[in-house]
Amino acid sequence: MLEDLWRKSHIGNLFQIVADTTTDPNGRANNPARFGRWLMLAVTVVALHGCSFAPRAARIQAVDSMPRAFSGAVMDSLPPIPRWWQEFDDPVLNALVDTALARNFDLAIAAARVSEIQNLYRISRSALLPSVQLTFDGTRQEVPTNTGATRNISENIPEFPDRFDFTTYSASLGLGYEIDFWGRVRGSRNAALSNFFATREDMRTARLGVISETIATYFEVVEQLRQVALSRENVDLLSERAELTRDRYQRGLVTSFELYAIEQEFEDARAGLPLIEGRLFDAQGRLAILLGTYRREALKLVGEGTRQRSVDLDRIPAGLPSELLRNRPDVAAAAHRLETARQRVGVARAEQFPRFSLTGSGGTQSSSLSDIVDTSQRFWLFGGSLTAPLFNAGALRANVKVAWAQYEQQAAAYEKTVLTAFHDVESSLVALQKEGERYRFLSEALVQAEASARNQQSRYVRGIGDYLAYVDSRRNLIRVEATLATAERSLAGARLAVNRALGGDWVETPNDDL
Repeated sequence: MLEDLWRKSHIGNLFQIVADTTTDPNGRANNPARFGRWLMLAVTVVALHGCSFAPRAARIQAVDSMPRAFSGAVMDSLPPIPRWWQEFDDPVLNALVDTALARNFDLAIAAARVSEIQNLYRISRSALLPSVQLTFDGTRQEVPTNTGATRNISENIPEFPDRFDFTTYSASLGLGYEIDFWGRVRGSRNAALSNFFATREDMRTARLGVISETIATYFEVVEQLRQVALSRENVDLLSERAELTRDRYQRGLVTSFELYAIEQEFEDARAGLPLIEGRLFDAQGRLAILLGTYRREALKLVGEGTRQRSVDLDRIPAGLPSELLRNRPDVAAAAHRLETARQRVGVARAEQFPRFSLTGSGGTQSSSLSDIVDTSQRFWLFGGSLTAPLFNAGALRANVKVAWAQYEQQAAAYEKTVLTAFHDVESSLVALQKEGERYRFLSEALVQAEASARNQQSRYVRGIGDYLAYVDSRRNLIRVEATLATAERSLAGARLAVNRALGGDWVETPNDDL
């Protein structure tokens, strides 16, 4: 089998060409220019015979059996939305996202990682071309004459010098090239390219994560600001309520049980306020980290935030499930890593076969620096080598099995990523629908609570209502407002989850200069 491949690959012919380039049939040295033409022709012919041992791409069951539509989706096509977070209609939020994209340290790390993998690809790609080195040498050597071949001469000739001095200068170009007959070098290049694409998708994933975390943390800060204000208002009302109850108790209008109950409720509300303030402080700190700054600077950017934001529930841009394979960066990264593993299987297989390399050099050599450009002082050398593995205790076969196992791992990881992405979209769509329903119910409850508080206030002003009843109606209104603030954050978070599940801003990324 190998003999047939040897004959078909013209490797034997190549070495015959190399052997014939040193002298012609009459024993004269051949023309170096003619030799160079033969060399280029031989390298081109052999390179065109390159093959690949990479396996055929596996079919992914999760992709082949993917449903044609998402549950709860109302759109058949998904238009690109470059800055999808602007749909919340919050200028503070827009400014925060821009700051995070410019200053976040995770994105800086991801960008540096992309640069690293890009240059590793360039290194791998360079192996497909010959390497050329320019060398300048200058040596001076002094040796005694009373040793070696000159010993007898020096002993018999009195005038013979005791030492010899040698000075040599040379200038040369060296060339090295591996003939990629089995596709090992090309497979390594392809694997490095796929790995670069995967790393670039990882950066898109990091970017989407930073945007989403910035938005979610901002929503949390705004809600906690609102909760702190409502909690303080509730504490003030309970303090007033407790003072009125103590006055009524002293007049014998209420029992001690009622007094202790309202005082306990007041203390519980006061105890809960530091917890809310602590959560606010923590959220502000986490937002500052996302913005790449300290908490004080982040507070200036946030201000009081936007209390009300727009969340469109009428049209949910889910798109087609097949678009997930292109839009979600984690799915795209998994696909590229699968291709990387496939190419590495081919590389591992090719490692079991011989490597063919060509080396050559040429230049001038002289004992005088002034003669270094004299063409009569030229020299050249050309050779080829074949390196074949004979015994390695099964290491190369085991390496193929390792590559296969990694390929199977990436295939399973890709399939899981596709299933997870599909589940994320459907789950986020249902969550958005349910949160929208909850928000509408609580909005109606707020209308009723406000009406009740106005009614109790009117009755008290006209002298026909109880002030305690008015205070209780105000406390109930605060409770509903606090619940609605949490629901508003949950609704906005659910809308954010839909965008994140769909891949965020899925505008085509331009190809980098590779």
